[in-house]
This record gives sequence, C-alpha cells and structure tokens, in this order.
Amino acid sequence: MYQEERVYQILELLKKEKTLTNQDIMNKFNISRDTARRDIIKLVNEGLATRTHGGITLTSLHSPIDNYHNRQVKNKEIKKELAIRAIKYLNGHKVCFFDVSTTIEEMCEMVPNKIEAYSHSLDNIEKLANYCNAHMIGGKYNNYNRYMYGSQALEMLDNIYFDIAFIGAAAIKEDGIYVEEYEDATIKKKVASRSASVCLVVDDSKFLKTSSYRALNWNAINFIITNTLLPESLMKEITEAGCILDINK
Repeated sequence: MYQEERVYQILELLKKEKTLTNQDIMNKFNISRDTARRDIIKLVNEGLATRTHGGITLTSLHSPIDNYHNRQVKNKEIKKELAIRAIKYLNGHKVCFFDVSTTIEEMCEMVPNKIEAYSHSLDNIEKLANYCNAHMIGGKYNNYNRYMYGSQALEMLDNIYFDIAFIGAAAIKEDGIYVEEYEDATIKKKVASRSASVCLVVDDSKFLKTSSYRALNWNAINFIITNTLLPESLMKEITEAGCILDINK
C-alpha cells in the first residue's frame, strides 16, 4: 500500500476517533512502529494532525467550500474568459492534464482534437471525450467534488509524463496554492512532479483566501493565468519563484 493511501485511511479514522495512539495505528494497519512513526510525521508535517504523548490528535480544519455543482455557476463569465486564454497554452503540446476545477472544466470544450487529454475529474472527461482522446485517471471516487484519488490514481500518474498540466486551487497564499482536501493536494503534487510545465488557472476570488492543505509551492508552478493583478504580498513571492504571470484584464 502506498504511504499516501495509508495516510488517507489514518486521517479518515482520526476524523472519527479524534485521537489515535501509535499502537492504534500499528494494530489497525498491521505495520511496524517505524512505519507508523513515519506516517505520523507525514500527518503532522502536512498540518493534518498534532502530536500528543504516544500518538496524534486531529487538527482543526476549515469548513469545506461549496460542492462542485454549486461552484460551477459562480463567476461563470470570468471562468470562460480565463479558459479562452489558457487554451492557447496547448499549442505544440501533446499529452496534457486537466485538473478538477470549474474553471479548467470550461477549457475542456475548446481543446484541439490532436491532444491526448488526461483527467481524474468526471466532468472534464465527459467534455474532453467529445473533442479529443480522453483518458480517465482511475481510483476511489470523491462524490462531493467529483474526482478520483488514491493509490490507483497515483500509480497511473507515475507512468505518465505530461507536456503541460492545468491546475486549479481553492486559495492562493504567499507560500503557494491550497485546497480543501488532502486527497486533492496529493494528486496535484504528483501531477506537478510528472509535468514539463504547470499552469495555474484561477480567478481573483481565490487570492489570500484560507484553505486547509497546501498543494504546491510557487517553485512548482511555471505559469499563472488570472483576471487581475495579485496583491503585493503575493506578487513578491511569485516573482522570486520565477512564475510567469498572464493577466486577462
């Protein structure tokens, strides 16, 4: 079992139990003390749990954002404009990833038929399949936000190298992009590590918002497509990381 998959399961158990001891984790997952310790360290480093004497307790998390269907109708015109701008970055690219994102979903009806498109988003795949070769990244299904995740998804991604990946975010902060679910963050990290170029597509409603899990720092992102100038504190970090900013004004 991938460590990421086991961490998902530990986190789900922790949400129910609120606290877990090292021995609880060892017994539940039939793992050694050293493996349990590494999993605990990962949970703590990711901000998912807080260490206690002999175990961990659940870290308070932010309230979830609206579900996917509710988000589809918000800022519709801005999302369409950003999608039109972002689609130009497909020129010359063959193997492309489309993240779960209501903005990136808008791109999926504009793609050229020559590309090989990959996504773990059901909504993206339904649209992409009408225009190009569309490949579904499989795995466990998140019904609330309509995407696949888990060890099966990560294993599939390990065998693909993308020319470009289009990524979304729930929040944009000084130290990178954030999302509401750990599973979503894990997929984004894997995709970025398997892509020649990473293009973040977000509108200004995400600037300096608060969300739970950091998915990528700015060094992992090559291009940012948005609709207005970013706050000065964000601009400083983005410029230092060498990101190219494309503003659709």
